[in-house]
Amino acid sequence: MIKVLMCGNHPSNKGGMTSVIAQLNSYDWEKRNIKMKFIPTYYPANNIIKAAYFAVAYVKIFLEFLVWKPDVLHMHMSYKGSFQRKYLLHKLCKKFGVKDIIHLHGSEFEKWYYETDENTRKKIKKLLKECDAFFVLGEEWENSVKRIEPNTKTLIVRNAVPIPSRVVFWNKEECQVLYMGVLIPRKGVKHLLEAFLKLKQSGRLMRMRLAIAGSGELEKDLKRLCVQYELEDCVQFYGWIDGQEKVRLITESQIAVLPSYNEGLPISVLEAISYGMPVVATNVGDMSAAVKDEINGYLIEPGDAEQIAEKLELLNNQMKFEQMSKESRELAEREFSEDKLFETIADNYVRLSGKDK
Repeated sequence: MIKVLMCGNHPSNKGGMTSVIAQLNSYDWEKRNIKMKFIPTYYPANNIIKAAYFAVAYVKIFLEFLVWKPDVLHMHMSYKGSFQRKYLLHKLCKKFGVKDIIHLHGSEFEKWYYETDENTRKKIKKLLKECDAFFVLGEEWENSVKRIEPNTKTLIVRNAVPIPSRVVFWNKEECQVLYMGVLIPRKGVKHLLEAFLKLKQSGRLMRMRLAIAGSGELEKDLKRLCVQYELEDCVQFYGWIDGQEKVRLITESQIAVLPSYNEGLPISVLEAISYGMPVVATNVGDMSAAVKDEINGYLIEPGDAEQIAEKLELLNNQMKFEQMSKESRELAEREFSEDKLFETIADNYVRLSGKDK
């Protein structure tokens, strides 16, 4: 039996990393002769509580190293404080001879690297060079990591989603555009509201409406902007949704949109294409792996509200929608099924442990 200890965000933390952790935690690893344990190392709170929470988690992991003796520590990391926590755990792995995997989720990791002080950069390069495997979400991320430390043992492990039995359908009454994600500046949701304002002012809005599913620091500002733009009749905020509520909102929508300034390979986009949704998204990170321009959606430049408006107007057409919907579903089935994700990760657990399956 291969023993794997995984660590990362507490389930209460919202975002893509937490979704991936939940996905891995819910899988039946024992059918692959792998025993998985999970210890959360980050809890969303003030700095004192976060530090205390990690200190307790560190002791738990230390005790697991002493008693349970895992073969592999699988760490989910973004940047800033997340890096500092994983660096300490990496040093612990070296002391105990435990193989470690860093699973990168922070889309601004390279940008942050060049903003840090020299001492932190040295620690980053050391971690990248010494860790036994470094999972990235796509080619662009692999290139950015290699620019920092060419000797990093990178492996592309794309996010994946379960393929649902249902797909979205054209609605003759309205065309609902869906945004799913946290409401922070990097996501560019302000430009999405600007795009709807342009559509309304130019008489191109017609039957389109916008559903915003998410929460975050900009929620109040975006709601105020919605009132300022007089878009209350065509924009609705749903807050953070999950489970059956998310499924309902997705299947009631026709088009997904993600106007981010920076991304990796977002779970929200993969979920959208798995239901056959055409997508309008910015051409950042590895978005082009899931959104093929003019095939199952449109890739645009960040910050361009007029481009968002133009592409949404093009998709507000039954023939175009149905053509791109079919392409989205086929791409999801071909490239982003969970089976491929679990197989890749399991193979790496086996390789690093030195044990047979």
